[in-house]
Amino acid sequence: MQNIAVIDVETTGLNPFRYDRIIELAAVVITPDGSVISEFETLINPKRDIGPTQIHGLTTEDVVNAPEFHQVAGSLIETLAGCVALAGHNVRFDLAFLNAEFERCGFSLPEIPTLCTMRLAGGGSLSRCCSDFGIHVVGDAHSAKSDALASAQLLALLLKESNFEEWEALIARTIAWPEIPIKPFCAVTRKTCNQSREKTPNFLQKLLNAPHFQLSLSRKSEAIEDYIHLLSQVLEDGVIDDSESEALVSLALRWGLSTEDIQAAHKDFIIQLAIQAWEDGILTQAEQRDLNRVANLLGVPLIEFQEITDKIRGNTNVQRSECGDSDWFKGKSVCFTGECQCDLNGERITRPRSFQLAEERGLMVAKGVTKSLDILVVADPLTQSSKAKTARKYGTRVMQARVFWRALGLKVS
Repeated sequence: MQNIAVIDVETTGLNPFRYDRIIELAAVVITPDGSVISEFETLINPKRDIGPTQIHGLTTEDVVNAPEFHQVAGSLIETLAGCVALAGHNVRFDLAFLNAEFERCGFSLPEIPTLCTMRLAGGGSLSRCCSDFGIHVVGDAHSAKSDALASAQLLALLLKESNFEEWEALIARTIAWPEIPIKPFCAVTRKTCNQSREKTPNFLQKLLNAPHFQLSLSRKSEAIEDYIHLLSQVLEDGVIDDSESEALVSLALRWGLSTEDIQAAHKDFIIQLAIQAWEDGILTQAEQRDLNRVANLLGVPLIEFQEITDKIRGNTNVQRSECGDSDWFKGKSVCFTGECQCDLNGERITRPRSFQLAEERGLMVAKGVTKSLDILVVADPLTQSSKAKTARKYGTRVMQARVFWRALGLKVS
């Protein structure tokens, strides 16, 4: 009996035949007894909106520097070559996405025998089936590598308890895998993403290493106020691009802010964001991700950031600064892109609900992005949706959903 490739994919949605794409891919090649022969793992840049982050746990920041599928197709086939079947938990779902991605690259996969651990185990989620069979799952659920390894262990147990002759008959023939040129690429994984987040952002290195001068107390107060005001505008969309980086560095140098002044301003900025996040007494995963991203961008150490949030969690009397002028938005045009991760009164803000809330507060909802659009609201700061690309091209004001709703006076979580 020959090798089996256990596969798992994470995707932007559920429909491979329309717009949804693979964003993470893993293949674990095993022998029928479960011995691992080789592994393949990488995030994939879908060149579109990332989809439901609350399910797969990935953001555009994670995949923006990942290879596209056509870049990894040849290496994936090299990993699968010699395998006589594909397996996975609900393997039809994974194979449908692989077929669609290969077709976009101009290649067709042959008919491939499959082994579905969900069907063989009698149904149920992967975590449930693994629990039933006493398999300890390492890593996060809905992580392609973790799920593929768990499925491989489950398959080995299922094959051991089943009639081997049945499976041998199923996978007796050889698969004629397509010949696809191998392209060089740099794999990006969840682990490498976490490591890159720990690096000091380039703009912060410039800011903290630049020459500074002493200011009088009154001028320093005014300078810090201006700097925080610009910082608030820059971070409306949750990212700091090159032009925004240069603007922050230029302002700090012009005012002569010291390294200590900048670090204090960044810490105060994070405190205000954390206060807003905690005002309903709950810190959601989405809010935690937002705060972590901004803390990293501003160089606030993780331990210091945790101390800030712990203090705010236990102190409801912390002073909160006012945020924005909701009257400014009246009469402005707004467009939305991506799946909103914000809740209002315990319910997720859906796209129709977004339209309703915006119109109730005097905004005009637009279906698309034009040069006259005032605001594009994004669910993910680094979204690659066509709307976001067009908005950045036109210089349209881009705001992250949570920032937008709170600027309108809504207490979202």
